[in-house]
Formats: sequence, C-alpha cells, structure tokens
Amino acid sequence: MDTNPEKALAQSGSSLWTRVPLRPVHFVLAAIIAAVVLVGALEHRPSLKDDFDPVRDSEFAATWDKRVHIVYWEKWGSFEREACQAMVDAFNRSQNDVFVHYINTSQVDRKTMLAIMGGDPPEVAGLWATNVPPFAEAGGLMDLDGFMAKSGLSRDRYTPNYLKLGTYDDKVYALPTTPASVALFYNKEHFRAKAAELRAAGLDPERPPQTTEEIDRYAAVLNEFDKDGRPLKMGFLPTEPGWFNWTWGFYFGGRLFDEENGRITADDPRNVDALVWVKRYAERYGREKLLQFRSGFGNFDSPQNAFIDGAVSMEMQGVWFSNFIRRHRPHMEFGVAPFPTAEGVPGPVSLVDADVITIPKGCRHPEEAWRFVEFSQRDGLAIICRLQGKHMPVKEPPPNFRDGHPNLELDVFEKVAASPHAFIQPRTAVWREYQHDLGTAFDHIWNWPVPEDELPGLSDEARRKASMQARQKKVDELCRAEIERTLKDITVRIQNRLDKKHSRDELQAESVTESAENRR
Repeated sequence: MDTNPEKALAQSGSSLWTRVPLRPVHFVLAAIIAAVVLVGALEHRPSLKDDFDPVRDSEFAATWDKRVHIVYWEKWGSFEREACQAMVDAFNRSQNDVFVHYINTSQVDRKTMLAIMGGDPPEVAGLWATNVPPFAEAGGLMDLDGFMAKSGLSRDRYTPNYLKLGTYDDKVYALPTTPASVALFYNKEHFRAKAAELRAAGLDPERPPQTTEEIDRYAAVLNEFDKDGRPLKMGFLPTEPGWFNWTWGFYFGGRLFDEENGRITADDPRNVDALVWVKRYAERYGREKLLQFRSGFGNFDSPQNAFIDGAVSMEMQGVWFSNFIRRHRPHMEFGVAPFPTAEGVPGPVSLVDADVITIPKGCRHPEEAWRFVEFSQRDGLAIICRLQGKHMPVKEPPPNFRDGHPNLELDVFEKVAASPHAFIQPRTAVWREYQHDLGTAFDHIWNWPVPEDELPGLSDEARRKASMQARQKKVDELCRAEIERTLKDITVRIQNRLDKKHSRDELQAESVTESAENRR
C-alpha cells in the first residue's frame, strides 16, 4: 500500500478529508493518516485465537481452533454493553464455524474510519446512524444489498424509517440494532399535587398536554419559584435535556431539508414559529435565572437527573429513559405520551434514530461478518432490544417479545416510530455541518438579549395588563426578526456548501469517466 499521504487520501475515496482548505493542522492530520496507513501495511493484527481464556471460553474449547475468529467493535457501556454481549454469546453458541470477539471501544466512528484507511478494519462495526452518509460516501462500508438478497433478508420487514437510516443513495450500508424514538415524559406526582390548580385553569390533571399551547398552560401551573422569582421547579424547559434542540420545527410542521429537490430549508416559517415558542421561555422566566437553575442539575445517569429528581415536570426523552428512571427512582410515578404538536399539526411526531451495525470495506472476513450481522437481525434483535429496554426496528416483532419486557411504556414508542409523521435526520452529506450550525443558532437565539430600548415600558397599575400584552407582542416581533435572519443565514451557508460539494462530485465523476475512456 502506498504510504504517501496525498495518495492515501485519494485512494480512500473520502471527501471527508477535502471539505476545507489545507491549513498546518491538516498536514499534521495527513501525517497521522500516513502513519495509520503504514501501520496497516506493515503490522499484522495479532491472532485472535491466541485470546483464548480457559475460564471465560471453556464452553468453546473443542471448536476454538477450527473457527474463523472475527472482531466486532461497539460503543455501549453499562447494561447496554451487557445486552450486546448477550447477543454475541448467543451467536457464538448457535454454530461452530465463526467466533465473534466483542470489543467495547470509545469514539468507535473515528477509530473505524482510521482502521479502514489503514487497511485492517474490524469485520463488524457498530456505528451511529449519522455516520452512514459520510462513511458510505467515503467508500468505507460494504453494500449489504447483495448479502440480504442472498440470505432472503427483505427490506420490507423493517419499519421504514429505521431501514432508511442505514440507506444511502438507495443502497443499504447498515442495518439497525437498537432503535429509538422520543416522547413526552411527565411526572404524575406533580400533576396530582397541583390537581386543583390545573382544574381551575381548565386543564385535566389526569392526562398530559396534547398541544404545545397546552404544554405552556400546564407548565405555568406546575412552575414553582422562590420569593425572588428564581425557579425551584419548572413545569417544562425546552432546553432540557438539550439533545433535541434542532428538532423543534418538526413539531410545528416544519422541515429542514427538501430531499426531492436537494434544498436546505432551515428558514421554513414553521421552524421560525418553533423557535419563537422556545424563546418565549427564555424571556418569560429569565435567561440568567434559568441558567442558574439548570446549573444545579446532576448527570443524566444519576438520581440528580433533572426529571428523576423532580426539578422538571415534563421532558422530551427517548425510549431508553424508562430504564434510567427505574434504576435511580424505582417507585416514581410517571407517564409517557406522544410529544405534543402545535395546533393543527398532525401527529404523532417523533424523531426516529438507531444504532446500526456495518461491515467495513477491506475487512478480512466479510462472509463471516455477514453471518453474524444476519444473526443479529433474525435472532439478535429480540435479545438486545429487550435487554436494553427498547422496541424492535421491525414491523412484526416475535409474538413473545413483550412478555416480561422491562419497558412498560413500549407501545408509545412503537406507535410514534411507525407514524407517517415521524422523521429522521436529513439524509445529506453536509448534515454534520448543518447540525452544528443549527445548534449554534439555537444557543444564539436562546441567549440573544432583546433590545430593551425598543420595548414599550409599563405604565401605572391600571394599564399594566395592556402594557404587558403590548410588551410581549413586541418581544415576539423582535425575536421573530432575529430568528428569521439567523435561520436565513444558515440556509444560504449550508446550501452553498451542498452545491459546492455536488459540483466537486460531478467534476470527479467526469474525471473518472474520462480516465476510463482514455484507458480504452
């Protein structure tokens, strides 16, 4: 293999490394990549057969030396790692020809890409769905369609969005392992404690809110403050947990990408409406006070988690969250429902995501890798999804899948995932940049100080209510203008990046065609 860094990059076929002008740091990266390539060319991976442990692997002793040994890199920790190991163990016990060595690793996406470039990747890699477009575009993953056709594994068995997550340019490069959808978690204890106040406000304490307008009304009753107006408990905070800030527009009927026409739509008016709604929380309750309130939250996986600890009454969270609630506060009374949408927006609406399993291009044993991947899809999904407390990414789970399942709220997550209004991350090769810009824009909008000199002041008490309404209307107008400007900037900037990328791809395709014709 050629160890020249420029040739190595060209041979990789990866546009990941050529999106920005070269700077000194990129020469350092090129040197690192060259070193990886050199290691891949000159250093052999130790024999996996030498990894035999007489205690751990005693049941496989008789067939150990006869098997083909392959490596599976994954990213999970804690009980999720144990669930994955159970799936691997089931495969290893199911036959005597292949043995999968499960290796848990951090930064699995980066390490896998470097291993691919080095020429010695693992046979199987567990990635995030967001990795699929850039990895596929870079030529780093094997197309699984041929394997699926040969094995009779149909695309039709999957819930459509979960299959789409592993698809790029209509080719399947990854298959789902554990799926995720999101919903509204609400604290039934808080609702019951404020039952009289909720009823007085015309709200039903026995059910969750149905629209974003109702979220605001429920939250206003559930909120609690000290004498100085500092929050003690918030009914709802759109910044908590802060993982889904780019998704709010979908709950108002917006979209981020017109896939049919290849157009960025960050400035969709409905996305603007969503961020105006979010911004009202910052202005109504005070950015600094909310920042101080949030600084007291504990880690996600802890009893001091904002929802688990009772600091927040309602929160958007994923299918995994029930596991953590029952681990840290097993007797907590909570409910789960589809997350509310704006008035008139059909639902249920939910982000759909998944962990995926792939076969990196250039691995040593692709056929054996597929045998494990196929097992993971036919038999392993029921094992890993049950043990991780999640639903399955297929249309028809096994009849006994629900028996004894630890997640009692599973039906909600299955329902929202199968909804025609569910959505996935935009399928574009510039999504990483796009998502970064959306996150930066959200932070800017949340923290943007409304110009006080442009707001009408409050007059005497008799006119206070009318003045407050005028002030709020003016705040909305000013915020809307800033949000429109910010999202328009993103639309123009990301569309420009996408157009430039398409132009480079077209030039590269023409060059390849011309070279092929010249060789004839």
